[in-house]
Amino acid sequence: MKRTKGRKDERTKGRKNALSSSLPLTLWGPPLLWMSLIFLGSSLTGGHADDLTRQASGVNEPIQIQRIKDVVHITEYGILTLLLIRAFTGRSYRPSLKQTWLAFIIASLYGVSDELHQYYVPSRYPGLDDIIRNILGAALAAGLMYIIAHYRKRSQHL
Repeated sequence: MKRTKGRKDERTKGRKNALSSSLPLTLWGPPLLWMSLIFLGSSLTGGHADDLTRQASGVNEPIQIQRIKDVVHITEYGILTLLLIRAFTGRSYRPSLKQTWLAFIIASLYGVSDELHQYYVPSRYPGLDDIIRNILGAALAAGLMYIIAHYRKRSQHL
């Protein structure tokens, strides 16, 4: 029996290595790409960012533009958290509590660093309110994924 098991391990070893060599890019590429897009967006000068928001939404009122940007902050960090959970779970979207916390912490810290980055961009400034929105987006996504994963787990055991 040990011999058969050893042969089976030998046969599957090659497949696992081939698969695992492509997994880091397919798992971690999306969150890294998303982080790059966030960085690119926060590199736009303040006036240019507002102009893009006006063009994309058709809204001209400054308060409405700000509300749209508020929703964008929450959404972009929610998406980042989901992509991180996807990477941590190998696409299963069934995160452990540790994986959920880790995704939340990474997304939140990236949100803080993104706001600090804006200090160096002309006509932009870091805002505590934006940091809160970034963390809120990460928390909503992390909490939702954790609840869904445990609901699925519970319903499978019934």
